[in-house]
Amino acid sequence: MLNRRGLLIVAAIGFVAGIIIIQPLGVSLFQYDKEDGVGNWWYMFKEAFVQSVRLGGIDQTLKNVLFGTMGSSLALMFYIRKTILRLNRGKGGVALIREFLDKGETHEVELKSTLRWSLRQGKVNKALEMVVAKNIAGFMNTEGGHLIIGVNDDGSILGLEQDYGTLKKPNKDWFEQYIRQLVSLKFGTHLSPLVNWLKWLFMNFEENDICYVRVQKSQKPLYLNLGDRSHFFIRTGNGTRELDIPEALEYLEIHLN
Repeated sequence: MLNRRGLLIVAAIGFVAGIIIIQPLGVSLFQYDKEDGVGNWWYMFKEAFVQSVRLGGIDQTLKNVLFGTMGSSLALMFYIRKTILRLNRGKGGVALIREFLDKGETHEVELKSTLRWSLRQGKVNKALEMVVAKNIAGFMNTEGGHLIIGVNDDGSILGLEQDYGTLKKPNKDWFEQYIRQLVSLKFGTHLSPLVNWLKWLFMNFEENDICYVRVQKSQKPLYLNLGDRSHFFIRTGNGTRELDIPEALEYLEIHLN
């Protein structure tokens, strides 16, 4: 949906750009071409710029309106095109997530009710954060996957409001920042660039926000820091499992070499 305030701001910026950029550029290029490229184009541009911002007579005012309107039109065209493309991508994402919810948890899909709020206990439960981190690690050590937070195991929408309420600022930006920090901390700060491999998308389903995380496969083994040692997780079936040292060595020899 196009935002009226956004349209007005873009139109105003385009109008100003049309006057102080497009107008002197067009006028100076016309003069330069008229003189067969003999003159100093940069000097012509500066003169045209000064003339465009100077409050002159009716002729200059009409020029400003003409080029300002041209600038607004171009800015609105790019803004509307960008908005339409974003909306189309969003529609495609909605269809994809709806398909995941209909199928339920699989080898590539994990559904989580919350990130850190325990629905049963009615309070924050740090253990739930570790479950999310384990699933991300499992996906990255296997073939990648899709993590959706804010939905029940049966695909029903719960939303993120209760998780939002546990944050310093109850919104999606702080939610994303929190989960990124969580992953960076549990994987180790030296591997924090791998957090950029997680693609985030917040969507509104049935008037509730959900968080979709696309997890890509890692090209190196990822160990999760839990307690006093590192742990290695993989995705098996529709769950995530920790491998002991012999199992992990065998798995790495087969899959990551």
